[in-house]
Amino acid sequence: MSAPPPSAGRLFLVSNRLPVTLSEGENGLEATLSAGGLATGLVGLHQESGGGWIGWPGLTTADGTLSTEVQEALRARDLIGVGLSEEEHRGYYQKLSNQCIWPLFHYFKERMHYDDDDWEQYVAINRRFADAVLAEVQDEDVVFVQDFHLMLLPAMLREARPNLRIGFFLHIPFPSSEVFRIFPRREELLRGVLGADYIAFHTMGYLRHFRSSVCHLLGLETRTSSIDLGDRSVRLDSRPLPIDGWRWGPGSEEDEQKIADYQQELAEMADGRQLVLGVERMDYTKGIPERLLAVKDFLAEDPSRVDRMFMVQVAVPSRAEVDDYRELKDEVDRLAGSINSEFGRPGRLPLHYLYQSVPPWQLRALYRSADVALVTPLRDGLNLVAKEYVASRLDNDGALVLGESTGAAWELGEALRVNPYDPDAMCRALGHALDMPKDEQIARMAPMRERVLDNDIEKWARGCLHAIRRSHRVGPAPAPLGVDARQELLENWQRGTAPAILLLDYDGTLQPFAQRPEGAVPDPELLSLLRRLAQLPQVEPWVVSGRPPQVLDEWLGATGVGFVAEHGAYLRNPGAKEFQSLLDNDALTWRDDVRPILERFVGHVPGSLIEEKAVGLAWHYREADPVLGAWQARELFQHLTELLPDQGVQVMRGNKVIEVRPASVSKGMSSRRILKALDPAKDRFLLAAGDDITDESLFRMLPDSAWTLLVGSRKSQARFRLENPAELRALLTWLADCPPPAPTAASSQAAGSADRS
Repeated sequence: MSAPPPSAGRLFLVSNRLPVTLSEGENGLEATLSAGGLATGLVGLHQESGGGWIGWPGLTTADGTLSTEVQEALRARDLIGVGLSEEEHRGYYQKLSNQCIWPLFHYFKERMHYDDDDWEQYVAINRRFADAVLAEVQDEDVVFVQDFHLMLLPAMLREARPNLRIGFFLHIPFPSSEVFRIFPRREELLRGVLGADYIAFHTMGYLRHFRSSVCHLLGLETRTSSIDLGDRSVRLDSRPLPIDGWRWGPGSEEDEQKIADYQQELAEMADGRQLVLGVERMDYTKGIPERLLAVKDFLAEDPSRVDRMFMVQVAVPSRAEVDDYRELKDEVDRLAGSINSEFGRPGRLPLHYLYQSVPPWQLRALYRSADVALVTPLRDGLNLVAKEYVASRLDNDGALVLGESTGAAWELGEALRVNPYDPDAMCRALGHALDMPKDEQIARMAPMRERVLDNDIEKWARGCLHAIRRSHRVGPAPAPLGVDARQELLENWQRGTAPAILLLDYDGTLQPFAQRPEGAVPDPELLSLLRRLAQLPQVEPWVVSGRPPQVLDEWLGATGVGFVAEHGAYLRNPGAKEFQSLLDNDALTWRDDVRPILERFVGHVPGSLIEEKAVGLAWHYREADPVLGAWQARELFQHLTELLPDQGVQVMRGNKVIEVRPASVSKGMSSRRILKALDPAKDRFLLAAGDDITDESLFRMLPDSAWTLLVGSRKSQARFRLENPAELRALLTWLADCPPPAPTAASSQAAGSADRS
């Protein structure tokens, strides 16, 4: 394989099936790459990066391994094979994937057949794929996993190689959370996919369903386009798959001749009638029986229509070994026969039914000849047939009738959208399409065709690759405060020529979290530590907290430390007795609107409670059921954000809390006020520690030279991290045991903080 670009990392694609056909050639076994679709867009990228494509080559073996000859033939094409036995293929692919996940995700829950043995096979084969990937990749490489057969793979890779850049694309719908939760191993599937840095779907609707399932079933905090896992964040995206549009334009001279010949054959069969086309795999999700029944109703309304329209229905064989699919074929066969027997006459049949695969040139001839394309799946992740038909209309004519339950319906808005379950609506749409004047055809088709041809498959693939790399953050949490860093910190601490400033959050930082806010009373050891720090002549400690002033005064007032209360609304200097308000009283008018909403959520979520603050209101759900609490917190956050866009307030997510407070208040802004009066020329030691998202404004505000410490493990602006409050207390005790030198008489007044106002 060729060398990868400098520092970019190689690309490894992973899919259930490799885009390849194996056959005997003159020099032995040869692998021929498939053309079209995903293969066309992705195959060049993994080759130019020096990576590979990993998957099953399409043949089963007795022991589930691949021969050296097969692997060598694949390697010649930068492909890596994963072997399957017939039993493994049946359990993992035919049963769990195609008879369980596939029907459920397409809302055919009555067709879902789940068995624990099949699930174990699914887990085992996902693990085999993981082993194959891990044998090839290095930490800087990118792994792009494709589709529902491998939903456990991202987490398996993340566990083994945390620094891999991992993307996942789902090519089928993701169902609503109410449907998805039917799956017995639903949490495992979600956690498996969440091993990726970047998860993409065809539509925003599928993205919302996934996000809702994560919130409801795993109790995780979700945002519009991301999911916070604590130690890292997963980016969500909607990125519908395009087609390789050039394949549907003018082709080679040989192909064009075959296309022209077949178009002539179709014209003779149509005999002056308009041609209606349906092209689908023989799958119950594609709505072929429903479409034929609608055509039957359309002809029954006016049997003379058989002299004006002629339909070609192509049904490509699929999963013929599965009972459901054999039954479907029998049903379609009967319907096709009944339409021709009821409405046809010698030399004048209304339907030409093809149960077969068709080569690309023949498909292009069908697309070019069809006056109307009837693309009406009952549910489809995207549907490329609709896009292929649009791309084939070289004169921007023709009419597309498109089922509203396809992903493509959100891109092809000019099509005649229809409910495939409504036969009357189907008949009306078909009549409209057949009667559509040429100027309306062009007005609808031209913008769709421009859109389809502009969004080519290679651009999509490169966009996905860029998004995966951008979404990945190596070491999302700050580095631990190691031995060398601690020694440097101590040297800075002892070298300062002005009082050291310590800005310390309380809950989760100095004191472990309690189930209820009033339960986090400081213990004697913490009080003693803060008192020691406050008494050091070259140290100025501050507790920067979301707690109200009266609570901080009651709990910590006797220690002599300074306070920033309610995230910056109030300030009290070290040794002082009175708090200063930093807030305009007019900024509190929103409270009467917000309080009833919070009270309603307390009623919905047992164990939650409201904390009344002088300037803010907080809804705590630490004691609530974790799944219910996280779900309702998301709903509350979204509702308050939409309710209060112009009232000068900020809706903040904290650790098991949603808080509303004035937008002019933050820990960062109040700390800037503390530091503003200090002499910037002094060599001053600055340390800030916090655990919460509300502490990020403090970390961002401080200069790069400050020692910013995250207590916990998550993405943060802090330079270093400590595991828990006990580690921070130990660090502060160590610093108190090695205090900075006492100030000289000349400097002791210059760096004071008697008046910060």
